[in-house]
Amino acid sequence: MILLTNMNANPTRQTVILTTLGLLAAAGIASGVDVTGVCEAPNTKFGQNVSYKLTGDTTFGWLTGAVAGDMDLNGHAFVMETGGGNRTVFSGAISGTGTFEWRGGGVPQAGPSVLGGEKPNTFKGVFTLAHGLLELDKPAGVDAIAGDLSLGTMGTAIVKLNKSNQINDASHVTLSGPGINGIDLNGHEETIASLVVSSQAVIQMGGEPATLTVGDCSACKWDLTKTVTVNGFKSGKDQLVFGKNDKGLSKEQLSRVGFDNPDGQLYSAKITSNGQVVPATRVSAINPPFDVSPEAKASRAKIYELSGLASLTGKGSPLKDAQTIVFFGDSITWQNTYIDTIDKAIKAGEGTTGKAIKLVNRGINGGGVVALRDGADGSGYPGNTAQKPFAEVIATEKANMAVVFIGINDVWWRKTTPEDFEKGLRDLAAAAKSNKTALVMATMTVHGELPDGKNGDDPKIEAYSEITRKVAKDTGSTLVDLRRAYVAYLQNQNAQLRVDGTLYFKPAGVLTYDGVHPSAAGTELLAKLIGDGIFRSLSKK
Repeated sequence: MILLTNMNANPTRQTVILTTLGLLAAAGIASGVDVTGVCEAPNTKFGQNVSYKLTGDTTFGWLTGAVAGDMDLNGHAFVMETGGGNRTVFSGAISGTGTFEWRGGGVPQAGPSVLGGEKPNTFKGVFTLAHGLLELDKPAGVDAIAGDLSLGTMGTAIVKLNKSNQINDASHVTLSGPGINGIDLNGHEETIASLVVSSQAVIQMGGEPATLTVGDCSACKWDLTKTVTVNGFKSGKDQLVFGKNDKGLSKEQLSRVGFDNPDGQLYSAKITSNGQVVPATRVSAINPPFDVSPEAKASRAKIYELSGLASLTGKGSPLKDAQTIVFFGDSITWQNTYIDTIDKAIKAGEGTTGKAIKLVNRGINGGGVVALRDGADGSGYPGNTAQKPFAEVIATEKANMAVVFIGINDVWWRKTTPEDFEKGLRDLAAAAKSNKTALVMATMTVHGELPDGKNGDDPKIEAYSEITRKVAKDTGSTLVDLRRAYVAYLQNQNAQLRVDGTLYFKPAGVLTYDGVHPSAAGTELLAKLIGDGIFRSLSKK
């Protein structure tokens, strides 16, 4: 065997060793590799099907990719680093003693990370998912987790079952750390020995009937300031069982369990004589910062559940052949996500397929209203190109319509005064009118995602959004009130009621991945709202 020495020890010698191992693996000569230290991209160095034996504590870096070979921990600590939008799939068998820690289990851009393969894992130590989403995907009844399981030591961590019985029946599961941690049964069955709750926790049942059977936990030490929310529980179909009788949870533990049912209401829990935990009475919010009643939620949903994009691209679309729409904005526009979504809808729409509709991205990364009006030396789309002033761009592009979505940077760090912000918007509107270009003007969205308006720069965002509303009205521009729609959406989707009557607000990850830039759901919402604005503008008489 050849030893992979510490990555920092001798770069020249390390390169020779890695190259040699890579050539051997590629030639099919090496069936196993001894490893220790940090290995950033093991597949590149050794090949995908190589098996590993740890000779010291080892870390595989975020470029690991797919690992098909087996791993013998050999009494050492192993860390799988998954990050940077990459996806890791481990399908070999994990054996030996030691520790196994998986950091970051997959992101929406790359798809989930997976612990799969046909062979059982026999490693009996603690398997830690520090943060992220990790799918367990071995055949039903084959152990993906053979020992104890710890979730959330570094942040939110969720294990999702792609098949039933992925965790050994004797495993003890601990939910701890700063995030919201839990198990997504995904419509499957699972049995574990115990559950310790030291963080906010979720149990997701899934679309199909699911069952989670847990041993008697009445003596387990739970953090009684935390709650367990059971999502999607279908009475008569799903089962959640603790122990064998009504003593499987203590009264204090039971009081921290809530059921968020498919009807959208939260219920407290009760335990039956055979250990089944089921919904009891409806929970009401205590002193909520806004109305969380079903009636209020339905009213808010009407603000953002708009059909304009469907009407824009459907039969009878007001879009004409060879029309050009130019989009102006900051990095949210520059990223091209919501514009691309609108473009795909136009290309596939019943009323727009085959029409030569031109969508032009003129977002400026880091831009504000003055940069749109006056142009920029760099940071324009695509890449980092220079951009001409607004008036010149719409004239050159022969724009039938301009969409202006700007303001976050003006509020956040550009420190644009309210007077200059308003003047900038009015100058854009005047230029559009002079060029006979229809104008759609969108308010800014959020800096942070707390729906009660207390996070980040939200008070200023609201004030500057009001300026946008006023200018749009005064100039006859079509207004897309993204701010109002985002707040309505987040109040409905981000305010999670807990069984103790408190509300939890997720700081990011609902409509944004960082508090500003759109997630997949944010991109879809932006496309629908701005698409609706385009439709309304074209439909004006």
